[in-house]
Amino acid sequence: MHVPSRVSARVATLLQFAAVIRCLAEYFRLKWALGSAFTLDRYEPFVIGGLVTALGALIAVLFYFAEKYGLATVTAAITIASLLALRFVLL
Repeated sequence: MHVPSRVSARVATLLQFAAVIRCLAEYFRLKWALGSAFTLDRYEPFVIGGLVTALGALIAVLFYFAEKYGLATVTAAITIASLLALRFVLL
């Protein structure tokens, strides 16, 4: 089954916004789990991940509005790959 590039661009952009929410919500999980041992040093990698994801989502949305659906999907894939790389480098 062939998925049109416009639909795949929408799904990819939605996944990027979900990743932004996940990165930023990690603050509350860490604060709850660590209690008084929580420091901003432990949260810093998630802020970096959130910024990378937000920038990727912005670029993907701009490509989507320019009707460059393939580039929007590729941008999302690069963003997700960057998040995986950051996870193994920073955590």
